[in-house]
Amino acid sequence: FGKLVRENEDLTRHSDRQEQRLVKLNRNLKTQTLELEQQRSRLEGLSQQLAKYLPPQIHDALFAGRYDTRIATQRKKLTVFFSDIKDFTRTAESLQPESLTEYLNEYFSEMTEIALSHGATIDKYIGDAVMLFFGDPDSKGVKEDARACVNMALDMQARMQVLQRRWKERGFDDPFVIRMGINTGYCNVGNFGSDQRLSYTIIGDTVNVAARLMAHAAGGQILISQATANDLDAGFNLAPLTPILVKGRSEPVPVFALRWMGGLEA
Repeated sequence: FGKLVRENEDLTRHSDRQEQRLVKLNRNLKTQTLELEQQRSRLEGLSQQLAKYLPPQIHDALFAGRYDTRIATQRKKLTVFFSDIKDFTRTAESLQPESLTEYLNEYFSEMTEIALSHGATIDKYIGDAVMLFFGDPDSKGVKEDARACVNMALDMQARMQVLQRRWKERGFDDPFVIRMGINTGYCNVGNFGSDQRLSYTIIGDTVNVAARLMAHAAGGQILISQATANDLDAGFNLAPLTPILVKGRSEPVPVFALRWMGGLEA
């Protein structure tokens, strides 16, 4: 009988130790789960902050492990878009810095939303200018990319009319008017820079021509090159203009004004 009592006591002690170990394991598991959740929340917050500095396509590919951060580029046919605010310096001088910042941020937010909805890759903001392109890292084909860019530009100009009315109601008597240039051609696209700092961007003559077209455009006007016009169908209303001279080119560049409801006629 005494032996049975001792065995029962041993079993009881063993059971108690097992229960204590289970309680400890459960407590540790809860602590680890909480730490993992906190780490996940921190990573999500970091991801959301980084998303504001990177094109969404690159950001998503990086976090999914599909993008290589090596210094490397490739040659691709892209459609490049530039826009800026006509007579920005003069307009800015008439506004208080706080008001200027408010209107600029509203303008950039509205244009960025439209750009992303059409699948554009946002390259950079340069002062009051916007540089975008279509065809990398995602592409629907050269012609579809060109059409998407032109449709984006039309939507942007239409949205600007809404913003101009809104701004005038708020006392902005001479609201922003934007001009645009679009060109299609081969560019080098990819990671440029150093091991310490990279920039995902594009370079090449195609980019320079798009910027020059923008600089030649009047306020509210969209200028496109012959190369972009070749990728458009008859549904787009194009008016040929006098070819323009572009720095670095020996021959004038054929150019078209894209007519749109509310836009300037050629």
